[in-house]
Amino acid sequence: MRDAARDFPQDARPLHELYIVLKEQARHEPALEALEAAAIRDPADMAIQLKLAIEYGIMMETEKAEQAYLRVLEHRPNEQLAYLGLAIHYEHHNRGEDLAPLAARAEANGIDAGTRAFLAALDHRRADRFQEALGCLELVPADIEPERTAHLRATVLDRLGRTDEAFYWIEETGRRHAAHESAPLLRAEALRTQVRSEIGRMTPAWVNGWTRDPVFAGQDPVFLLGFPRSGTTLLDTILMGHPETVVLEEKPALNVVEDAIGGMDALAAMDEAAIDAARAHYFSEVARYTALPSGRMLVDKSPLYLYKVPLIRRLFPKARIILALRHPCDVLLSCLMSNFRLNRAMSNFLRLEDAADFYDASFAHWERAQLLFDVPVRTIVYERLVQDVEAEVRPLFDWLDLSWTAAALDHQRTARERGLITTASYSQVTEPIYQRAAGRWHRYRDHLAPIFPKIAPWVTKFGYKL
Repeated sequence: MRDAARDFPQDARPLHELYIVLKEQARHEPALEALEAAAIRDPADMAIQLKLAIEYGIMMETEKAEQAYLRVLEHRPNEQLAYLGLAIHYEHHNRGEDLAPLAARAEANGIDAGTRAFLAALDHRRADRFQEALGCLELVPADIEPERTAHLRATVLDRLGRTDEAFYWIEETGRRHAAHESAPLLRAEALRTQVRSEIGRMTPAWVNGWTRDPVFAGQDPVFLLGFPRSGTTLLDTILMGHPETVVLEEKPALNVVEDAIGGMDALAAMDEAAIDAARAHYFSEVARYTALPSGRMLVDKSPLYLYKVPLIRRLFPKARIILALRHPCDVLLSCLMSNFRLNRAMSNFLRLEDAADFYDASFAHWERAQLLFDVPVRTIVYERLVQDVEAEVRPLFDWLDLSWTAAALDHQRTARERGLITTASYSQVTEPIYQRAAGRWHRYRDHLAPIFPKIAPWVTKFGYKL
């Protein structure tokens, strides 16, 4: 395909075929480059533009995605997929005010009633018109955004207090995602197996065999972690509002370094040169996503660094860790109710039993690492955070040696200014702090009961009750 693209420089088709081949190999960045090149060769091909919009969305190139969708609608005003893609784009970027005009444009251009019902459901849900949203979802055909429609139905029913129906659609969303050709349930199981196998290898003898740590002259990062849906996005938004910090939100810098050095098994034998090189690699990866001015504290936030403590300890022996905690039942219910991208970690939230097993494995890994390394940790409890933000955050700032800045508590301002929020909390973090999600699990107690034996020890350990 590359040869054909070179030999026929005016033809977009070889580049489009190259894009397809690269996508099949999950080589997303070069696939996007091939598709961009195809679009340059044939800017009038709206099928290419539509695929480009979708790919830009996947790669978080948000402005480019929106412009591509709008180009498609300019040339093909009755393109159903462009309306759906743009609606999801607006919804995910907290631009609810743009949904109604988009729905009106769809109606004016003769878009089918089912697609318009989906757009209206999004608009009603964002405006807290839950009964109206549910009525619109009844009109959406089964072939229009089936996973997202099921998820919308679950969230709307939850807000209407129709708990049993909501849980049915929570599980139905998981079933629909589980049927994806990428075999998400198998990938999720492989990750849980990996995490548990690492626990078995984390022994005092293993740590005693580590080579000496070289001195790190720079400022150690702070790592913010905790199981997903434990309040980490609210907390990182507050930290983002402090003038002395730079927050790296769920970027793969640490994971890239781990892959480069050969995983956890390589940690013990790393010599000083290897550790120095890994640190340099980490900061070069950080620089791909954000500038880090001298004197600013880097806060690297990724919830599932819960099972990356040995790597953190190897690279940055003095690094401090912020652990976000929330009632395990609320955490797991919220994970089930979130429409995550299906990577191997988030695929654990398609079934209740997998989610509980992943929680157990992740915290077992964390506990073993804490016994071995005694890393300095500050715990932030979600239920206390949403009840009195300042009382929970002020001691954290003291612990981090950050000056007190009351303006950092205005998380809504920070959320608006930061632009795209790439986590599952994208809508909640722009709202005033609310307590409706604290204790929500009680409504779902009967549905969650099968996992109580697995999570009961953690509930007790963290000071909660079943």
